[in-house]
Amino acid sequence: MAEKFGEDYFYGKKYSNYSNYEKMDAASHFKSVVSFIRDNNLSGRILDVGCAFSFLLVEVSPYFLELYGLDVSRFAIEKAKEIIPEANLEVVDLEKTLPYPDEFFDCITALDVLEHTYNVEGNFGKLVRKLKVDGHLIVWLPIDAWPRKLFDFLDKDETHVSILKEGELIDIVEKNDLEILSRRRYCPFPVLGSIPHVPAQIELILRKG
Repeated sequence: MAEKFGEDYFYGKKYSNYSNYEKMDAASHFKSVVSFIRDNNLSGRILDVGCAFSFLLVEVSPYFLELYGLDVSRFAIEKAKEIIPEANLEVVDLEKTLPYPDEFFDCITALDVLEHTYNVEGNFGKLVRKLKVDGHLIVWLPIDAWPRKLFDFLDKDETHVSILKEGELIDIVEKNDLEILSRRRYCPFPVLGSIPHVPAQIELILRKG
């Protein structure tokens, strides 16, 4: 799978839904996550899983003392190191062992990444283990609901190998004893922006007890 996440993936030539990832409006795209972090005074260490070019780490850098990012794509990590050289960035496959101590991070974000893995439940559990007690996990995932049945042909990303139903995802959350602080369903559209309450995608903001 890792070989698919090269330059062509991020510039819309192969496998992905992107046209040019580099032109993303990061402030708008990550607004809900950054707002939660700011409004709840999160601080300490953050890990962005599937960080790509690390645009999210740039947005949250005023709030955290230590910034970490991982991605399976060597191309993306090399790009990210140019954009935010002060971050701790590594090429890591989430399907394998994570190179961090348990209970190390105050916040972990996994935005549009778990659907690219074959073992969502196992990989979700790995992230929870790296999170401190009272730490926050924020995930975005496409979900298997009626919009996907109608508009599945619009998803050109061949690396979306695990699309769960919302109930299956909530079961995983509950097995890991996480508190759901926020559950937001929406449909992302590049031109129109995010359309609320349409269950194509879900954002979960979780806390480890």
